[in-house]
Amino acid sequence: MRRTLSRLWGAYRWFRVACYVGGALSGTSLGSALVWLAYRFRRLGELATDSPEYASDQRLLPAPHMPDLSSWARPALAALAVLAALLVVRALLRWPMKKPDNPFDRDPRRLFTDSDRAWIDSCCQGRCEHRYLFGLLRCRYKAQQLDHWYPYAKGGATSRRNLVDLCARHNNRKSDHVPTRLQTAMLAHARLKYFPPEWRGYCRPDGLADDPDRDATDEA
Repeated sequence: MRRTLSRLWGAYRWFRVACYVGGALSGTSLGSALVWLAYRFRRLGELATDSPEYASDQRLLPAPHMPDLSSWARPALAALAVLAALLVVRALLRWPMKKPDNPFDRDPRRLFTDSDRAWIDSCCQGRCEHRYLFGLLRCRYKAQQLDHWYPYAKGGATSRRNLVDLCARHNNRKSDHVPTRLQTAMLAHARLKYFPPEWRGYCRPDGLADDPDRDATDEA
């Protein structure tokens, strides 16, 4: 419930920013139109004062018309398009990965085994798997801690399908945050380059248990 409220609050904040920007652009456009109309009527009033005999001649005093919108509409539309693109990109960057469909709220087994550590160390050559700069670069420090890719406290399984090898710094930074779909895709793409062919099925961590029936057996 708290996570849902947090997401709604974040979406509301960005919606509010979009409304502010849209209101500012609309207000600027409306203000420019009003200034132009005031200037137009002022010029017409000066003409009527200087030459009252021509004041009723509609051919000399045409009715004011709206200004050419092309002078300001294009920049405004371009700004709105850039803002919309930024909002879409931000939404994609913050789109969390799907919660794994496990038969438990919390895995009965909390810790990874020594065989899990040996397995992941051999797959990633003992190097931290954290990616940055949109997945182009990889942390150069030695992997020190095993972590649940999808947080254990939020339903992630203690399995090799949810195992990632990180250095202490990046493990602490990750904490119990749910990874985004983009982060998961970047990790999966990077693992294709260094995971052995026989373990390529584990490249994309999905948070699922290796054997869903294991938990029912443990509880029994």
